[in-house]
Amino acid sequence: MSWSLARKVSVALFAILLATMLTTAVFGYYKFEDVLSSLVRSRYSFVVFTIKQKVEDSLNLGFSLRQIRQVQDVIELEKARDDQIHGIDVYDHNGEVLFDTDRGVMGSRVPARWLEPLASPSGTAGATQPFSFIDEDAMVVGLPLVNSLGKVEGAVVLRYPEAYLERELGNLLGRLALEFLTVLSAFALAGTLAAYVLLRVVGRRLGAMETTLAKVLAVGGEAVPNPNADEFELRFAEFCDKSREAVEQITEASAEVERLDRLA
Repeated sequence: MSWSLARKVSVALFAILLATMLTTAVFGYYKFEDVLSSLVRSRYSFVVFTIKQKVEDSLNLGFSLRQIRQVQDVIELEKARDDQIHGIDVYDHNGEVLFDTDRGVMGSRVPARWLEPLASPSGTAGATQPFSFIDEDAMVVGLPLVNSLGKVEGAVVLRYPEAYLERELGNLLGRLALEFLTVLSAFALAGTLAAYVLLRVVGRRLGAMETTLAKVLAVGGEAVPNPNADEFELRFAEFCDKSREAVEQITEASAEVERLDRLA
């Protein structure tokens, strides 16, 4: 099947747009994933920081962490405000869970990994930077609890589902795919129409030139331009004539060579 100039240009533009949009979509998706993860982590870190302040206010009054009973009400209230929170834990420096939104685990011990941030430099006096890690299918963010003397009394951690990010990213991917197809389809239609309109004259002229050149080379004779032909068409007619002459000379030369070969 012979493709017209307009069709070839349309396909080329479509391929360029497709490659550009795919590249942009891939980089945009991973950038959004990184930004969304940071925003969600910051959001829950702020919740943890709010709890930390309330607990440390009581610690600074001389209460031990175990004695601050209102912590249970505080963490249960924060959990009730957001159904994406799996749980909030408050444990001491030995790893014993003192307060938890799931009261059934109070008195148990946290995994050894949860104690590592308390022994790191971020667990020293005045520490305010949150720590975070993945624990099974949940994301964990937390802050150490430090009294007025700079002693680490424990930590407060918040757990939220890792699937929360996956769900939000899945929604983004669906919207991105829909917008991608919409833009691509609109551009393909507009580009095809524009190519046919803008290149119609050029395509017709090229087709006529091809037909004329083939006819002159095959049948012979001279290329006769239209009476109102422009300079380009006149030049092309000269080109056709010179091409015909060159072909005739090559044909005569080939015939002469064959004749000499037969005489040799």
